[in-house]
Amino acid sequence: MRVNEPEEIFPVVDEQDQPVGTAARSVVHRQRLRHRSAHVLVFDSTGQLLIQQRAAAKDSYPRYWDVSVGGHVAPGETYEAAAHRELREELGLDGPLRFLRKTPASELSSWEFSCLYILTTGEPPQPNPAEIETCEFVEPGVLLDEIRSHRRLATPGLVSALSFYLNGQEADRGQEP
Repeated sequence: MRVNEPEEIFPVVDEQDQPVGTAARSVVHRQRLRHRSAHVLVFDSTGQLLIQQRAAAKDSYPRYWDVSVGGHVAPGETYEAAAHRELREELGLDGPLRFLRKTPASELSSWEFSCLYILTTGEPPQPNPAEIETCEFVEPGVLLDEIRSHRRLATPGLVSALSFYLNGQEADRGQEP
C-alpha cells in the first residue's frame, strides 16, 4: 500500500466460506479472520513453471519465491475473477484458467480459503515491479528439490501448490466454487 492510499477491504467469511461482513486488511490479518485468496500456477508451452520472487517491500515473506500470482479476493468478486485480476495486475497476462483445487481456511493457510488455478500461455510475463522482485521459469521437479534442500526460500503457498501439482492429487481437489 502506498502512502495516502486507502487500506484494502476484504470480505470476511465463516467456516463454510459464506460472507459475514468486511474488514480492513490489517484487521483481518491481525485478528486472524477467515477470508479468501486466489492463486495461479502459470506454465509455458514446454511445461516450465513461472515463479515470482516477492518484492522486498511485501509485508509477509519479502523476497521469498512464490506461486506465479496470488492475491486476496475483493468484496463481491469470485475466486476466478480475482485470479484473472491478479494475473493482469502482477504479470500482464490473462487467458483461460483451469481450476485445480480449493483449500479450507486454517492456521496453516493464514485463515484463507484459497482456490488454485493453472494457466498455460505462450505470452511473456510483464512483472509489476511494485509486486514482484523478479520471476523465472523453472522445471517443477527441480524447483521442489531446490526448496527441500534449502537452496531456494519459498512461501508455504508455493510449497503446498507445487507439492499438490506434482503429486497429481486430482481426486482430492475439492469442489470448484
